[in-house]
Amino acid sequence: MKIKRYGSFLSHMRRLSGCILIILLCLTLCGTLTEPVTVNAAAKPVSITSCKLKGKNRIRVTATATNTKKIHGSRCYLFALAPGSSNLSSSARPIASARKSKKMTFSCRSTQNGISLLYHSFAIASRNSRGKYTIISSKRYISNPGALASYRCRFPKAVSKKGLQINADMLEDAEELNVHNSVINIDFSQLLAPPVLQNSNYSYSWKYNGRTYWFVKDSVSYYDRQLQSLKSTSSVNSAVLLLSWRDDLKGLIYPQGRYKGHSFYAWNTVDSSARNQLQATLNFLARRYSSTNGKYGRIVNWIVGNEVNNYRTYNYAGSKTLNQYAKIYADQFRLAYNTLTSVYSNARVYISLDHLWNTNNVSGTFASKKMLDKFASKLRAGGNISWNLAYHPYSSPLTEPRFWANTNRQITKSLSSPVINMGNIHILTNYIRQKYGSKTRIILSEQGYTSVQNGKNVEKLQAAAIAYSYLLSESNNMIDSIIIHRQVDHRDEIRQGLNLGLWTTSAGSSSPEHAKSKKFSWNIYKYMDTSRSNSETKSLTSAIGATSWKQLIPSYSSKLYNKVSCTIGKLTQVNGYKKTGSVSGSWTFYGASRRFSKKGDIFTVYRDASRNQNISWGYTQSFKKKLNVSSSPRFCTTLRVTGANKSSVQIKLRFFSGKQYFECTQNVPASRIVHLSTSLAKWKYRKKITKIQILAQPVNGASWKSGARFELTAPVLSR
Repeated sequence: MKIKRYGSFLSHMRRLSGCILIILLCLTLCGTLTEPVTVNAAAKPVSITSCKLKGKNRIRVTATATNTKKIHGSRCYLFALAPGSSNLSSSARPIASARKSKKMTFSCRSTQNGISLLYHSFAIASRNSRGKYTIISSKRYISNPGALASYRCRFPKAVSKKGLQINADMLEDAEELNVHNSVINIDFSQLLAPPVLQNSNYSYSWKYNGRTYWFVKDSVSYYDRQLQSLKSTSSVNSAVLLLSWRDDLKGLIYPQGRYKGHSFYAWNTVDSSARNQLQATLNFLARRYSSTNGKYGRIVNWIVGNEVNNYRTYNYAGSKTLNQYAKIYADQFRLAYNTLTSVYSNARVYISLDHLWNTNNVSGTFASKKMLDKFASKLRAGGNISWNLAYHPYSSPLTEPRFWANTNRQITKSLSSPVINMGNIHILTNYIRQKYGSKTRIILSEQGYTSVQNGKNVEKLQAAAIAYSYLLSESNNMIDSIIIHRQVDHRDEIRQGLNLGLWTTSAGSSSPEHAKSKKFSWNIYKYMDTSRSNSETKSLTSAIGATSWKQLIPSYSSKLYNKVSCTIGKLTQVNGYKKTGSVSGSWTFYGASRRFSKKGDIFTVYRDASRNQNISWGYTQSFKKKLNVSSSPRFCTTLRVTGANKSSVQIKLRFFSGKQYFECTQNVPASRIVHLSTSLAKWKYRKKITKIQILAQPVNGASWKSGARFELTAPVLSR
């Protein structure tokens, strides 16, 4: 390299630069002395430190100023900006003012001209000598909308973390499985009534902000039925809030996302009419499902969208950068949060993400970690509200039930792991705890394992994966639930090599998920959170390559998983019995048709021909005053079940004392009168019985004939 000497040239340039600097400083000083500086929003000389409701009627905003000399005038002014707006209109007027100082407090009413400010953002402005207002702070939203809530009860605690995505035709099966956490999907396109159904015959009317909105009765009844059935197991329920395409509802979709062909869409939060309809829908749902009286069932967890990092498929808003998309979703989330928590103060609202934690090469998808952090940043910038995470820790690949095997090497033990599933779930929970705090709760709201792999039956591996996932979740204090997807295999998923249900599905049925037979995992799922957990699951460790659960989970203790006491008794067919005690005759139908009758001491119910052949049906009775059978501990009854396609039927008796239960089964001849007896003498909870069920089920996949009926002679107690 050749080196030249530029000494004199450099000396000249240094002198010239010095002169230019002096001239610039002078110009700046002159400008400062002759004309006050108008500071744009980007400079942010004022920071809003808090924006909260004080009671239900007032809003209190606090702010700090870094340099009051740079702010016009002697006062600062608070403005409420309409949703979707960033600038002041020429007609905008302040709603409060405060003397300019380093610390300022503004107070105003929470409604202005009859309009609630719950969804408005707030900004502070200065005013120059000509009366022009200029925003001098960033926008902030109300961070405690729960102050407006009429429902304020504590958030419920589930019996255990075991959950299931249930089939609406298998609700009795869900009760027998003791489902303690569940999730339902609510698609606004199915809930919002089209014009032809906007009448009281087909839809419920709902007044909101001076307008009437309509919601389809059949859809609402479908949600009610699922949620009401889960009351018996004290299930903590979640709802996934979705928006699919419907021509007359495309105005609810984010403007750049209005193209057919995507599963679900981002919400339109920029248009006032769309926002009102979305808010009305959420308000209707929250009002209906937040009450503790359980009239319609209850929802306490609300998940805004499904796997929203997979934006092209599940939350389409057009082609966006991560920064743009995270802002769109944060606005969508805040709209939902403000509406839902303003009804039930302790409702939890969740972002949904898939298992592709650091995977950046999937088209139409942002890595979950990047999406999560960018979303949290956008939310925090607008006024932090509490958010939670609904995570889907599926296997990688999806068709591999052995999540612990790491067959495609996508799982590592570091935060940079491409995938986080149950094999390294602690990385996720540790990250959330350390960065966002332990109050940010995690539910594993969708997780399933196939029972068929490459055409081979791997039901034991599926069962092992379900049990292992549950045990890991129960031992992790950042996780509130793990919800297994699904109760019954779905035909569309089977085509993808995913037989994820606890039941197989009938190939000949018109329904894509019609339960046919129980898998090995059904029994494992039922008992894995009970006193029988260890005895039912310990044999599965060999499928994982271990000798004990302790080897796999160092903190393992059988007591941790004993959430429910389950006692298996013996049901015996007898020649007769002697009555020494009584049971109330207030029996009613269960899982059967409404054709219910009583003649003397004999009750009769008929099978509901519209229901799945495999569900339990028969009788149930709940006791307001707990039944004590200690003096006559033998429960006896006479019954006959007709209409079975096989020569025998299974009879199952279940006795409950709150969440604890005793059950016994016996196959009995069909169409014959039989006398049955079981002893509760050794059952710990025999003095406090709250419910009894007497049920019939088909044997070995048998079906029922039309008109099948169940006759029951009023049960009695005997010594």
